[in-house]
Parts: sequence; C-alpha cells; structure tokens
Amino acid sequence: MLAHSQILLSKCAQFRAKGEFIDVHLKVGKELFPAHRIVLAANSDYFHAMFSHGMKESNQEVIELKDQNISAETLKVVLDSIYSGDLHLNNENVFEVLLTADHLQVTSVLQQCCDYIQAEFVEFPFDVQSYRCIYPIADRHGLLDLKEAAQCKMASMYKEICESDEFLSSVNADQLSSLLNRDDLIAPSENFVFKSVMQWIKFKEEERMAVAAKVIGAVRLGLVDIKDVIRELNTEEMKQSPEIDMLLNESILHSQIPSSSTFGEGKTKLRSVLVAVLPEAQMQYFDVKDKAWRPLESLASETDRSVTLWKQCYCTETVGNKLFIAGWDLEDEECIYCYDMKFKVWEKHQHPSEDIYDICIVGNNMYTNCSDYEKIPQRYSFAERQWQSFARVNITCDFSDESYYLSGVTKFHSKVYVLFGPVRSKSTCMHNAELRCFDPVRNAWEQKQSTCQPHFGSSLFVVNSKLYVGGGNVSYYANKPCGDPAPVEVFDEVNNKWSIVKQSHIPANNLGAVEIEGRVYFLVNKFPIDSGIRIPTG
Repeated sequence: MLAHSQILLSKCAQFRAKGEFIDVHLKVGKELFPAHRIVLAANSDYFHAMFSHGMKESNQEVIELKDQNISAETLKVVLDSIYSGDLHLNNENVFEVLLTADHLQVTSVLQQCCDYIQAEFVEFPFDVQSYRCIYPIADRHGLLDLKEAAQCKMASMYKEICESDEFLSSVNADQLSSLLNRDDLIAPSENFVFKSVMQWIKFKEEERMAVAAKVIGAVRLGLVDIKDVIRELNTEEMKQSPEIDMLLNESILHSQIPSSSTFGEGKTKLRSVLVAVLPEAQMQYFDVKDKAWRPLESLASETDRSVTLWKQCYCTETVGNKLFIAGWDLEDEECIYCYDMKFKVWEKHQHPSEDIYDICIVGNNMYTNCSDYEKIPQRYSFAERQWQSFARVNITCDFSDESYYLSGVTKFHSKVYVLFGPVRSKSTCMHNAELRCFDPVRNAWEQKQSTCQPHFGSSLFVVNSKLYVGGGNVSYYANKPCGDPAPVEVFDEVNNKWSIVKQSHIPANNLGAVEIEGRVYFLVNKFPIDSGIRIPTG
C-alpha cells in the first residue's frame, strides 16, 4: 500500500511538471502555480474546505492567495513538499514556511517545520519576532513541545531582550505572564524583573493598565525590594486597580512579617540556582537572597548520600531541570550522575567502557569523548538506558612523536563539535587545533577548517548562535602548560573558516575571561558564564 501511494504521488508530480490534468492555478503576486484540486484537498484542510463547501473559489481556475504571510517562495516550498514528500528547510526560510503551512493548514509541513525549529533551538538565531511567530501557532495547534521550547529560549534571553523596543511594543500580556511564571527566567534579580514589567506597562500605559495586575502578579514580589514595590505601586493610578492594591498590601505585610504573609510559595521562590561541585565535600548552591552558600538539598537516604560527594569533577552539562556530572565519586569510580533539580533526587548512570573527558547531550543521547582521539567514543541512550560505540575520529599525525588530545566539545546545530589540540613530546612547536563535527543522523564525522593558532586545554562554546574557542594555551610540553594564552577564535560555519576575536579590553588572564561583542564572559569548567559586565562603545 505504501509503494502504491508513493507511485500515485510521483505520478501526480510528473503531471504537474508537464502541465497535465491541471485544473487550478494558485496566484501569489504575479506568479502562477499549476496544481490539482484533488491533491491540494487531500493535503490541506484549507483547500478541502474551499473546494467542498461551495465557496466561490471552488470553481475558479485561478485562486489568488492574498495573505501577507504567503510569498511565492514559501508557497513553492510547500507545494513541492505536497507533491514530492521532500521539504527543503533552512534557517532562513523555516519561519516563513511555517506561517504559510499554518495558513493553508498543511499539517505534514507544519509538523516538519516544528521539528526542525525544535532541533535547532539551542543555537537558533532566535529573537522576539521568532517568538511571536511560533507561540500563537504552537498554542493554537496544541504543539506543547514547541511552545515549551520557545518559552524556554525566550526565558534564557530575557535579560537581553526585555528592554528592546520590539519586546516592549509587541509582546502581549499572556506571553509576558507566561514567561514571568517560569523558574528558568534568566535575570540578574527579581528587582530587575519587576522594573522590566513596569517599563512594559508604561510603554503603552493607556491600553495595558487593564492587564497590569496580571503581569505584576506574575512577578515574585516577595523577592523584590519593598521600597521599589511601594514606589511603583503606591500611586493614584495604580491603586485604582483593587488587584494591584492587594498586591501592594501583601508585599508590605510580607516585608514586615514574612511568617504572616499570604504570599504563596510561588511569590518567594528563587528562579535559578548556581551549584558548586566541590572535591570531597557536599555539593552546594548559592542562596541569592541571603548571599550565602548552602548544602544542596537531596531526598536521597543517608546510605545514598555519597552520590553528592566527588573526588574530582571533569565536566557538567545542564538540560532543562537536570544537571549531569561526570567525574570520580567517593567510591573511586569514574561515573556520571544526574541530579533532578525539580524532584531533588540523584540517579547514577552506567559508566562507559572508555574514560570520560567531556560530555555533550544532543537529542535523546549523551555523548562522551575521551581525551585521546584514538579511543572509541561512546554515547548513552536515555531511552534504552545503555551505552553504544559510534564512529571514531580520523586524524592523521604528521610526526612520529605527535598526538592529538581533546581540547573542547559542545553541541552546535544539533551536532557534536569537537576540537583536538596537537601534542609533540620533543618540541614545543605545535600545529593548529583540528575541528571535527559529528552528525548523529549520518553517524559520521566531518572535518572542518583548523583554527588560526594552536589551542590546548581550551573551551569550545556557543554564544549568540556562533561557535567560539577560548581559554587554554598554545602548547603543552612535559605535562605542563606553556606558552602564551591561546587567542579567542570564532568559527564561520558558512565559509568554514576561523578568525581571531580581538580582546581589546580583557587583561592577560590565561583567557579565563573573554570579551565577545562588548560583553565579558567567564569560562568556568567549560561553561561560558555571562558576567553581566558591558563595555560601553568607544
């Protein structure tokens, strides 16, 4: 049956290409697209309704599509997919194709667009406009995974975009409230969140006062400086709203007598937690409110308490509410543990057969890479709960005393990128680092352009949809780092080319801190941490 349907679709595509049995033309602007009514109706609820419910277009030879979300380019992509089954998406057209498929109600194309966007979300060039495009479509069609992914991405960018004109002018109350209710909203403090909400209200004050109580109520007012709350809410205009006046009174009561507060846990709960993995000591988190480190809470029994203690931590990785840690535990065993920050429980994952240098999570698999490129890399399937080997990296050494060791690994565009730094035992002269890309779909490695200069012990990371290498040194000799700090470099994916990022404001520090586009990042345990420091233009 499947072969029969494919033959039928292929024949329809041939008829379309030759102009045979065409009974309708779709018009966008000045361009005409030949098609068959029965094919359109079979694949689009929009055309099925148009052709079967007696609408005037049902008998027209030319149907003009005037919706502003439909362009000739995107209609061609959708029609080609309907007839061939192949959908040609890229980062430049996926949002426009999504809008066209949504308007025409082509479910198959809509789902493929959603899958593509979700797969690319971590590094996708995402902005407020993208969010405004995705959110209502995901909400309307019940695409919960896509809706969650969009909100999660916006929450991670909140600090950067909440003061932009596009955000202030176009994000509505429901979308803003949904963001403010998230635990993973990234902001310097709840004071910052509160002030951003007040700025959003005042941007269109006349129309937004009707929904002001809703968005203010989504702020965790128990964490906001009471002086700021009083200053903003104790005004004649704000107090005209009974809901806002009640929020003000509750905030004042909480600041004076927290135990008598009517605030629920949601109004006083911290949004994000900074965790420290310490050698031979219980893991701790930083209490922002009290500005103090405290033991990381665990519901594990006393007999399982050792899972929170480490001899050595190699690397960490966060995915949603889960923290993955690789290293040596107190039982002197190399292992990977997962801490569920929502349910406060630990889970130990079976150790792979090879040693672990770094971990990277892509899709439903966790990839581990060994320090030595000659060893077989492995990946852990969360669904099957088991390890399996995958393709080995192919690197050719030019000298007999030369070898390559892992210098950085990260996820980028749903692929695993790995940087290998060369080592020569008889010389400090080093080659530039080798970049390799593993595609999980093809189960194959691809060689990319080498860096401009040598890198050893560096960090490979993604900032603002670009791949960077920073930290480390230019060489490694006699088991001790030597030479100057390696420069920060950025990878041009389109042209397969590295270039050096000038560090004009960062003093010599072995590149534990880097400057990218006027922002200062700290490199901590392979993670780029935004310091919040901004360098003014000029």
